[in-house]
Amino acid sequence: MSQADIRKAPPGKTEAINTPNIFIVWLDEHIGKSEEYIIWKSSFFMTMDPTTNLYERQLNKDAIDESIRNEVCLYVQLDQVEFMFQAFVDIEKCFLAIEKNRTKRIILITSGSKGRIIIPALVVNFRETFVPGYLIYIFCAKMNMITTEGAGDPTNEWAFDYLDHVSMQNHQDDLLTRLVLDIATYFFEEGERFEKSGELDDALKYYEWSKLMWERYDTMEKKRNPMKGKINKMAERIDNIKQQLRSKKNNAEGDDISQPCD
Repeated sequence: MSQADIRKAPPGKTEAINTPNIFIVWLDEHIGKSEEYIIWKSSFFMTMDPTTNLYERQLNKDAIDESIRNEVCLYVQLDQVEFMFQAFVDIEKCFLAIEKNRTKRIILITSGSKGRIIIPALVVNFRETFVPGYLIYIFCAKMNMITTEGAGDPTNEWAFDYLDHVSMQNHQDDLLTRLVLDIATYFFEEGERFEKSGELDDALKYYEWSKLMWERYDTMEKKRNPMKGKINKMAERIDNIKQQLRSKKNNAEGDDISQPCD
């Protein structure tokens, strides 16, 4: 079965939700194992139940196995924001999926062993996508980047050549937190871009998504509340854009009323 077109909405979908241009890809030898990445599968994402077209299931081993086996994307939801998610164990299939969707905002999570192979290929072949600062997440319990006593020979020293392209994470909590923060930042930057170009409806959408992700980040950071100030300023910005949209709508309605009759 060929990979599903992630631009296509699920059949019979009842929710009028706009989907961000984000494709989350996880390349890992152990992603389909039930005992691995429990937090991701049990609490981070919700997946769409195909029998109801509603988000009623947690992202779990069965859903991930289905994605791997049938080479299809899953619709997943965090808070009120919808993403596409696909898991891979095969490097070549992962590369081809990224090639097909390279115009999207791709969030790639991979292990050190598979990252060593795919990251150099991505940086060389998709320079317009994986520019410096566009981070790929390396999730590896043992970084082992330098020679240390008792750790054996280093296995991830290759990553030193790609420090502008990778974020090294060795714990699920840290990976999730960093991922949410980076998504929030991306949404905010897109919102600013749309606002500057006068596309206020799109700006509002991305600002609202950014606010949701910053709120999620605050929840994950518990009592620290590092984003409280940003969240409050974002709420003000959202209210300002809503006011501009209302004024624009009222002015348009006024112009229609003032038109002379034929």
